[in-house]
Amino acid sequence: MATLVKMQYNATIGEWMTDNRGEYVNEDYVKLLKDEGIEIQQSVPAQPQMNGRAEHFNHTIDEKAESMCYQACILDSWWEFSVLHANYLYNCTPVQRIDWQTPKGYLDEFEPDLSHIHILGCGAYVFIHKDLQANKLSPKSELMTFLDNHDVHACSQHHHLYCCYGTV
Repeated sequence: MATLVKMQYNATIGEWMTDNRGEYVNEDYVKLLKDEGIEIQQSVPAQPQMNGRAEHFNHTIDEKAESMCYQACILDSWWEFSVLHANYLYNCTPVQRIDWQTPKGYLDEFEPDLSHIHILGCGAYVFIHKDLQANKLSPKSELMTFLDNHDVHACSQHHHLYCCYGTV
């Protein structure tokens, strides 16, 4: 984790804040943080007020994810896709506390391209490679359900992958 932050953003993690409920209290994880020189701070359990910004962010993501899941009529078991999509949209939305920059743009030092964003749960035609087609007259694409955007950095060019659900 710390290596990823160092490599991608040339930054170090100095502190790790947890609400002391147990999700991040694990001997191996605590040892990893200490070995990386990261200071562990713990607030009082069941006092979300002490983690104001993080708790507010979590509620924002949860509410966006729940409303998108409901609006798209996707299965409850696909909640993780709505959370990923909500988080992706949040990171591409301007935020006042960083002078109306997007979190993604602030970290990457350029504004994200939003032309590839699709509505969660919309129909998406997915190309079927010729090796997977039964014969030459088989369909070249299949209608599936769009579930997620993925950013992939390869050779310093921006590529986008899409996660869709279907029966290919």
